[in-house]
Amino acid sequence: MTVSAALGLSDSEVAQRVADGKTNDVPTRAARSVSEIVRGNVFTRINAILGVLLIIVLSTGSLINGAFGLLIVANSAIGIIQELRAKQTLDKLAIVGQAKPMVRRQSGTAPLAPSEVVLDDVIELGPGEQIVVDGEILEESNLEVDESLLTGEADPIAKDAGDH
Repeated sequence: MTVSAALGLSDSEVAQRVADGKTNDVPTRAARSVSEIVRGNVFTRINAILGVLLIIVLSTGSLINGAFGLLIVANSAIGIIQELRAKQTLDKLAIVGQAKPMVRRQSGTAPLAPSEVVLDDVIELGPGEQIVVDGEILEESNLEVDESLLTGEADPIAKDAGDH
């Protein structure tokens, strides 16, 4: 990295990185709605096969043998629950992208949208602020990072200068 930590990038360096496509712009993906998740887990091939077999068994009058129809309900319920939990986690991660980091550049320090941050920008962080980009730590003072949304680790991770 050739940027001065004290000054940050110049306007021309920022313009060059934007022109080179070295921005922090992450394309948004459309998340599935709850109804799409339910529909996707109920109308599956295995449920269709089990449903046809259930109709055949029930049409013979053997209700007790139709108990395997509970597999349709269980299969759908497990899939729906897993996908809804995953959706909640992804929705929590989306909140990270809403923070406006303080970016230090030669023209001054200002809050910018994460999509306006470019490669080698210097980000100033304080206690409780979200880290919206990957990067190298240039300076720190007793820095601990909560990585629980990414790794599941409950305890804060100590970071030193030079860490990523």
